Amino acid sequence: MNFDKLPNVVIIGAAKAGTTSLFEILREHPQIYTPHKKELRFFSFDKHYHEGIDWYENSYFANASKYPVRIEATPAYLTWSQKVAPRIKELYGDRPIKFIVIFRDPVKRAYSHYWHRIRLGSEDPSISFEKAVHTEDQRLKEKWDLLYYQGNGIHGYLRASHYMERLKPFLDLFPRESFHFMIQEDLYIDYDKRMKDLLEFLGVDSSIALKSIQSNESAVPRYQFLDNQFNKIKKGKIKTILRFFFPKHARKAVVKDFLMKPFEYPPIDPTLKKELYELFENEVNQLTTLIGRDLSAWKYKG
Repeated sequence: MNFDKLPNVVIIGAAKAGTTSLFEILREHPQIYTPHKKELRFFSFDKHYHEGIDWYENSYFANASKYPVRIEATPAYLTWSQKVAPRIKELYGDRPIKFIVIFRDPVKRAYSHYWHRIRLGSEDPSISFEKAVHTEDQRLKEKWDLLYYQGNGIHGYLRASHYMERLKPFLDLFPRESFHFMIQEDLYIDYDKRMKDLLEFLGVDSSIALKSIQSNESAVPRYQFLDNQFNKIKKGKIKTILRFFFPKHARKAVVKDFLMKPFEYPPIDPTLKKELYELFENEVNQLTTLIGRDLSAWKYKG
């Protein structure tokens, strides 16, 4: 194990709040190392964690030692913070490590999370968003052991939007100065300033302009069967082989232009929308205090 190779910055979430865009943006900086893929899930998926730290290092960070900043990005780390934060603390001890957390309007995040799971085929499309959130506690309880083992975010749409509760295990174990908080709007409003602030937090050259990237735009499969097969490939070893034959832009073109089609989410039922915004009002108030940002746009407007 070599701490000069292991990540010293982790994007821990939140899911569906812009973590993919942020990861893609930061990987363009010449002083930042990123592994060949996002969402390694080492600390959240027990199967990976039990492979050991040497496996983690050799699989993803073998050539990272020459970079001053080495980043991993796994939104599941925030979702499963109760086991992830202690695991990271046990490994790093008092060694410095930084965390980036990006938030989104909690209702919009939960709704996007639901449609993301529909796209992946891990949510039953016959179950409406309203039914999904109203039966969330029951469904989580029924599958808790498996979901906990996998570090899987299925069914936990509201759970993942309770940011303060998810953050607590990290804030209890690591100093406040180890965290850099952002909101999704930073990826397109005052972008240059927000990126400069982030690069200064990371301790790399903040004069380098990083191009804005918008990833994971709303879409649904054109052909569900092909999309299911593609998702299986992404989880298997064949993905590593295909990476050598098809450049990144070609792989993205296949997904964006052939497998997927743009999709506008239908509006949330007004009664449910009001219910959810009221549910998260105190959450938004607490987060406002923690990060010192104006989050009034994330409150119910009628």
